[in-house]
Amino acid sequence: MKAVDGEMCLDVSTVRRWTRRSGEENPNESTVHDQARTGRPLSASDSKHQSRVDQLIRENRCDKQIDISIEIGISQEGVHYIITNLLGYRKVFARWVPRMLTSQMKLKRVQICREMLAKFDEDGEDFFRQIVTGDESWVHHYDPESKQQSKKYRHKTSPSPKKFKVFSSARKVLLTIFWDSEGVVHTEFLEQGNTMNSTKYVNSLEKLKARLRRVRSEKVSIIHHDNARPHTSLETRTALDRLGLRTLPHPPYRPDLAPSDFFLFPKLKDYLKGNRYETDEDVKNAVLSLCRDKTADFFADGIQQVVRR
Repeated sequence: MKAVDGEMCLDVSTVRRWTRRSGEENPNESTVHDQARTGRPLSASDSKHQSRVDQLIRENRCDKQIDISIEIGISQEGVHYIITNLLGYRKVFARWVPRMLTSQMKLKRVQICREMLAKFDEDGEDFFRQIVTGDESWVHHYDPESKQQSKKYRHKTSPSPKKFKVFSSARKVLLTIFWDSEGVVHTEFLEQGNTMNSTKYVNSLEKLKARLRRVRSEKVSIIHHDNARPHTSLETRTALDRLGLRTLPHPPYRPDLAPSDFFLFPKLKDYLKGNRYETDEDVKNAVLSLCRDKTADFFADGIQQVVRR
């Protein structure tokens, strides 16, 4: 064996020891690997302590590991091992949601989503081309850039850049915008100190109707807006019937299904962040400039995301 394997061969004393041991034991049970030793029995992670830890967690989901270890008399490391490896628990943060929905609200959301998907299956791409969505949002004269936008390339030895906390300016204008898969249809601006109510919104719908006759006369438009009070008031619903504007249903308290909220406004705010505008006219020109620069594919992508959501 030495002549064949060289220095990698086992020592002769090891071979003799294995030969002697295999002759004494049952050949079917003999092995060249080390046998596991019994050692000291594990008492901290036995079934008794597992049950106790599980009981304490079920009684108080916010309990700390140090408090559990003191309660049952084992180390904090042992408690951590039981919680994570044996019981499979993990401590997570609560997810922030803008409003706690009732069962009726959730059921209505499912029903409306199924109705929208059924219309998409029936009409196909024509369904997207009919939608004219609109909403309102405040646009500040100065909105500080986000931490993501302020990232810079630095060497490892360079000091970390500092960013001071800055708030949005008090001066702002309220943007009302209606758009579809082809682009922006109508925009309005409301100066600070005024509020959007049913009367002002009805006035915006009348201007939108006139605008649709001029720029979208070849197609039938369906209005899609959220459930804000000016959008669902009796005065607004009466005006929609009078103007002959059909509307799509929208679940209560669901901005994630309104294209303006989940698509257009975030991109608009990112474009304006970090820029300082002196007058309301500067803000209006910046918003209109962005709307003109975006292609029809940009707006079509925002409308089509409704199906996936």
